[in-house]
Amino acid sequence: MKKLINGLAKAQLVLAAIFFIVFIVCVILQVASRYIPGITVFWASTIATYSFIWMVFFGAAVTLREKEHFKLTILLDKLTGLPLLVLQIVIQLILVWFGYIMVTDGYEISQQFWGWTVNSMPQLKQGYMWLVLPITGITFMVYALESLVEEIIKFRKDKGGYQA
Repeated sequence: MKKLINGLAKAQLVLAAIFFIVFIVCVILQVASRYIPGITVFWASTIATYSFIWMVFFGAAVTLREKEHFKLTILLDKLTGLPLLVLQIVIQLILVWFGYIMVTDGYEISQQFWGWTVNSMPQLKQGYMWLVLPITGITFMVYALESLVEEIIKFRKDKGGYQA
């Protein structure tokens, strides 16, 4: 299971990097089209926006897994043992709940906007932009559950000497 989750995180990281490259290329094209006569790139802005959104969400999911996200550690630094484990469990369950909301509401929003098109690219559905929510919501839940299991295993292994 760990290999599968590692593969998922690596895939998200690679996709985030690809979306970053696409974003940079589109921004460069936009700037170049302003200064080079005869070049018109109406679609670059839209693709840059979509790429940026997907890059940020995929990067956020991997950041969550690596525990590199923003967090307040006031309580985490003061607690040890069972109280710390309880807090860690509550935190991970909140993240699972947040991921679940991303999946359910993201799916609903994707469906709602699926028929909508973008003015600069009529062949591109707006639903694709919103589809990142349920996808990253699933990975948020997977990573939070992985962390939950890791915390419980660490607590059992440390036998009362459990610290953040």
